[in-house]
Amino acid sequence: MTMRKVAQRIPFTPSKTQASLLERCFGDRRFVYNRQVEAFNTYDKETNPKPEYPNVSGMKNANGWLRDSPIPSNALSNAIMDFRKARSAYFRKARYGKHRPRFASRNDSIQSFRNTMPIRRMDGNRYPLTKKLGSVRIRKRDRLRYPIENLSSWTVKRENRTYYLVLLFNVDIQPKMRAEGRIGIDLGVKNLLTLSTGEKIDYPNRLRRLEEDVRWEQRKLSRRTKGSNNHRKQRAIVAKAYAKLRHYRDNFQHQLSHRLIEENQFIGMETLMVRNMTRKARKRLDADGKPMRNGQSRKRAMNRSILRDGWSGLVAKLSHKAEWYGRAFVQVDRFYPSSKLCHDCGHKYKGLRLSEREWTCENCHSRHDRDVNAALNIRDEAIRIGQENQ
Repeated sequence: MTMRKVAQRIPFTPSKTQASLLERCFGDRRFVYNRQVEAFNTYDKETNPKPEYPNVSGMKNANGWLRDSPIPSNALSNAIMDFRKARSAYFRKARYGKHRPRFASRNDSIQSFRNTMPIRRMDGNRYPLTKKLGSVRIRKRDRLRYPIENLSSWTVKRENRTYYLVLLFNVDIQPKMRAEGRIGIDLGVKNLLTLSTGEKIDYPNRLRRLEEDVRWEQRKLSRRTKGSNNHRKQRAIVAKAYAKLRHYRDNFQHQLSHRLIEENQFIGMETLMVRNMTRKARKRLDADGKPMRNGQSRKRAMNRSILRDGWSGLVAKLSHKAEWYGRAFVQVDRFYPSSKLCHDCGHKYKGLRLSEREWTCENCHSRHDRDVNAALNIRDEAIRIGQENQ
């Protein structure tokens, strides 16, 4: 048995009074977080290497209104912890010039605060938050999946215009019964997944329609005047369209990864460097120093397809579910030529181009589907690696 953190997200509709209190909580959490960012911006390696960050008690003494806030005190402490995580990530990745902690804004599409001291009781289908915030009514179809005694923390989140109660449970994950299947998975641009069994899996057409909705709403936003009320309203519509697309993709990936884990004891997959695969094509100059065609337009289309399919998210879901349920998940080195090797005789076809979806082995004359052959090679190589590591 292994103890894991499992979250359940429940939508709810607050009353007008409760909604105003929650908005104040969001604002107070932003205030505490932004004071940390403000202190961080005074950092200088020579003149101010250790900025003085305000604590919750000091901010409450300096701002009397914060003392009367309906937000739980430990939620303000959690805001400081969130900042420290962002600061650590910045110093860890500072060589990229990104990930710098930024000020939280009331215009952000996602607002939240987290409480790590839950009330361990339920009153019917109502969940009591705090005395000042009252209780949240939970629909019958959104009943709790785990005992309330296992609850470790709860978060109130507003994403676009929908409020969610996110409950975090401590759960003992039981390993699943042993399965007989062993598969290799090849990720691709034409098809999302190709299995070593010959099955090819792609997103449903609904995902493409949701992407078209996002593009349509984004075009409408580009025609609005920045700063106007219409621009602000359209921004909310665009954020909602993006959230709908993201939730649909995540839901499909969860269902797909659950199915693969249920059916197979061993899963082999290639290691992918998505960041390297989606880099821009290098500039090419002619003899006179003028730019030449470098295939950037075709590369851009492929990059968009890779990022749209969410390869990294799917691999992460498969990896942690395999660890949870006692499945073997092995990734093959990214330089392994899975597409170029003949699965029947092992001959390497060095001249294979990206446009060739089928090819014939020069040695044994076997006809191969490019992706199925790659999935078979990935499965065999992953099994070999797994046996060596035992």
